[in-house]
Amino acid sequence: MAEGTAAPRLHPRIIPLVALVIGHATGDACVNFIPALWPEFQAKIGITNTQIGVVTGLVSFTTNFGQPLFGYLSDRFRIPHMVTLGPAIVGLFIGLMALPNDVFTLGLLYMVAGIGTALFHPQGATLTGRASGSRKGLGMAVFSAGGSVGYGAGAIIGVLLFERFGWPGMFGATVLGGVTSALIFSVDPGARYPDTTAETMHLRTHVVPYLRQLGALFALVSLRSLVITVFNTFTPLGASEWGESTRTGAWLLTGMIVAGGVGNFAGGWASDHLGRRSVTVGSLVLCAPAFAASIHWGLPAAYVLLPVAGLLVQAAVSVNIVQGQELMPGAQSVASSLTMGAAWGVGGLALPVAGAAADSWGVLQMLAVTSWLPLLAAILAFWVPERALAEADDTA
Repeated sequence: MAEGTAAPRLHPRIIPLVALVIGHATGDACVNFIPALWPEFQAKIGITNTQIGVVTGLVSFTTNFGQPLFGYLSDRFRIPHMVTLGPAIVGLFIGLMALPNDVFTLGLLYMVAGIGTALFHPQGATLTGRASGSRKGLGMAVFSAGGSVGYGAGAIIGVLLFERFGWPGMFGATVLGGVTSALIFSVDPGARYPDTTAETMHLRTHVVPYLRQLGALFALVSLRSLVITVFNTFTPLGASEWGESTRTGAWLLTGMIVAGGVGNFAGGWASDHLGRRSVTVGSLVLCAPAFAASIHWGLPAAYVLLPVAGLLVQAAVSVNIVQGQELMPGAQSVASSLTMGAAWGVGGLALPVAGAAADSWGVLQMLAVTSWLPLLAAILAFWVPERALAEADDTA
């Protein structure tokens, strides 16, 4: 190297973005240790499909409806370290789920783990948007894809740890969560990208006037999240109905969710060029027949069709988060919590119904019916504004 030539340096935005993506991936991976192990929990404590639906629905409620609360606290009081606590809480309580022999304690621990994800997501998404600068679609795509890839990898990681170490292997989640929280604390993205707005966020001023224009987006995300959550929860049990092993169910789940991460990234990138609505409608229309065909034809076709369906159904996840932030510019953590959290919580409320339907009709028949719901979400996409009202007024 010539004298006086400085060594190349990473762009200052890269390190906090990487830390946030790792935090998203780790927290979601730890949460997804559980669905692939439901057959093992059934053998251990006799939990039924209906009880699985109830427990998962309660966790979804805690995780997703907790996000607006923590998003509000983050925006209102500018608390910088919520993202640091999230992965550690998730990892600790997922690990503790190895211990109980009753459904009540198991569900309680799972719900507390959900609080950790509720802490992380709103502020993590907001900080990602700030760190991404003018490339918000791409930045949010990377953030969301990291969560999807981590969530998918968590299924097989959890099963492999269980096969190697038995129930104590679940404490691998505790180690992952602790290390990740330490990493985020050392990088401190909240201090690097603080809220610099002079005006304090108030619900009456920055949230309530925008709720109507956010309504169609909220309904759309709720329907899509219902489909994703039901398939994430019951795919391993569907594999059991096909007579396959726990590991096969975990691989199917991992393939579907990791492909969803790829779709999430691709959709976010495409939305910066093709528009938010076109990506949303196209992905929702195409994913429905892919889900239905995977259930109809079963294995080995499902090894290909479920990842295709997962890629398509998640292609607009990051797109819709950015839309929410654009439609509610004065309260971006609240907007993120509604599209990443509360809408997913509404979708999760259907899990007890899905579990009861699985006990009555069979898991595969329930999944076949669920496959077609994205078409309803695609119709709702036409009512989502392309721009915030304030932005439209400025350009009128």
